[in-house]
Amino acid sequence: MTSQAIFNALCYELALWAVTKWPSIRFKPWFTALMAWCKPDWTARKVQSTLLNVDKQVEEIKLQWEKAEQQEKVDVAEALASEAQKLFPDATVTPLPNAIVPSVMIVEEAPDSASDAIKALGGAMQISRTLTDL
Repeated sequence: MTSQAIFNALCYELALWAVTKWPSIRFKPWFTALMAWCKPDWTARKVQSTLLNVDKQVEEIKLQWEKAEQQEKVDVAEALASEAQKLFPDATVTPLPNAIVPSVMIVEEAPDSASDAIKALGGAMQISRTLTDL
């Protein structure tokens, strides 16, 4: 916005204030000409200011949504982990909230009776997003 446009917008604001102090100037020809001349620049300045304010609000709302979405993923993963721990009490259950879909990783150690080859590979490991497909 040019300095002339800013000056015109300020003149318009000043004229609006002057009308509240001296209502009779509203009917003067120079006043109506001033208002007509300055109004496009004042409107552009108001639109620019409003859009900047809206952009700021959009960023704040976006951050709030991202926080809520992340918290929801954590809550789902924690609930899933507690249910998995009930189903597999001897296993190590790790919630994975940052996966594409909140999931849990269930790691069961190889039993003592297993062969050395199976112990070397480790026990069973599952990654699941639901406990019904286990």
